[in-house]
Amino acid sequence: MSQTIRTARTTRSSGYTMLELMLVMGIIGVLSMVGVTQVRTQNSGAVRGLLDEVEGALANAHQAAVATGRDVAIVTWGTWDVATPMVLAYGEASLEDSAIRSAATSILGGGASATVSVPFHFQAGDRNQASARVVRVTSNQWTNVMQACSTGTNIDINTVAPFVTGGGGGVNGIMNGLVTDDHLLFPESDHRVLVSGGSRRFTSTFVIPIVGTTTSGSALPGGPMGLIVVLQNGAAIYKFYNPGSRDGDGQWRRI
Repeated sequence: MSQTIRTARTTRSSGYTMLELMLVMGIIGVLSMVGVTQVRTQNSGAVRGLLDEVEGALANAHQAAVATGRDVAIVTWGTWDVATPMVLAYGEASLEDSAIRSAATSILGGGASATVSVPFHFQAGDRNQASARVVRVTSNQWTNVMQACSTGTNIDINTVAPFVTGGGGGVNGIMNGLVTDDHLLFPESDHRVLVSGGSRRFTSTFVIPIVGTTTSGSALPGGPMGLIVVLQNGAAIYKFYNPGSRDGDGQWRRI
């Protein structure tokens, strides 16, 4: 009898039943789905978060002009990497770009300045910036995110109001033709735009394209996208968001 029991136990420990294998495979599948969902959610949340960060930086500069009644210069430079980090700083328009940049560099190094503020800059450890980035319209990231994926293609923003060409009655939208590198706020080299303290309006038109990315900085086809637009002689900061066709409808909406 005891020999029979030992033999049964030996046979049982030599492998798994079909039910156990199915259970393990099911658990792995669920964990994989959760992981993919978290990555996708992180991409979408990062784009929305980065849109808010940049909007807040622009709003701070605008408020400085409103509060002081003086013209404020917004100066940008740098790229999306640690070696030459992208920076948005602002100060009184009487300051030269070099003076604003020097003061901003001091602030980022732990110093202080009574005349310049740095409300936005690239940070390698920032959660939003690890999964989304500011890009050029002609960059690989913007091109990749507009490519088709298995669930569809993101709608071209130039085909929807207020960007569309020849819309109702053949009239172009008020933002037609703005989504180009010529209108970027972050063109990598030093760039300056002004906020008038008198009119309390931005004196230049500019755009800021944003896409969701992988940890390597690449945008996936059909991924989430964002766009900030500021119009010349306007005080509004417009934000547009597309959840992407991978996990949404691929349609643009103003937020």
